[in-house]
Amino acid sequence: MIRSFIAIELKDSETSEKIASFSQRLKQNQPKIKLVEPENLHMTMKFLGNITEPMAPKIYRILQEDINKELFQGKTFKYYLKGVGQFNRFSVLWTKLVGDIQFLQNIKDSIENNLSDKLHIERDRRTKFKPHLTIARLKKGKINYKTFDTLKNLINENKDLEFGTFTINQVNLKKSELTPKGPIYTDLVY
Repeated sequence: MIRSFIAIELKDSETSEKIASFSQRLKQNQPKIKLVEPENLHMTMKFLGNITEPMAPKIYRILQEDINKELFQGKTFKYYLKGVGQFNRFSVLWTKLVGDIQFLQNIKDSIENNLSDKLHIERDRRTKFKPHLTIARLKKGKINYKTFDTLKNLINENKDLEFGTFTINQVNLKKSELTPKGPIYTDLVY
């Protein structure tokens, strides 16, 4: 079995550096926070979970033919990463994408439709796509409550912080290996 997901990677190094710099401020406040490594920053389009080895090349071909060729058509689209927010009571900290969100929704819908129709992969329950990049995770049991209000303020004060550009021209099939030091992501190419 291969633990996998479909994503668009952040390739803009200047943007990654700005996110890493801000993330260090989070780490100063919450030492046990798990920051996403700059090389792992991505926007998840669909989490697949464990798939069989024979399924991976089929998914890869659908992404290449039906998504990358049909929707991107060799073009690069420019977005911006702006602001900091949180999901699930501060367990996930993120920055959002600003730009043509409907195009990203179309990509998400096309991935869902193609994988469901052609490979019978279950669709996500949530149909409305909320484009974001996770920048850090904080487990409830690791929160430093003495400085937690400062963390909340840091997030609220940076709702409009601009991190920079996020250019996209394809989706990738990724393998996720969980290790004690954190996940290792690699491209699955067939």
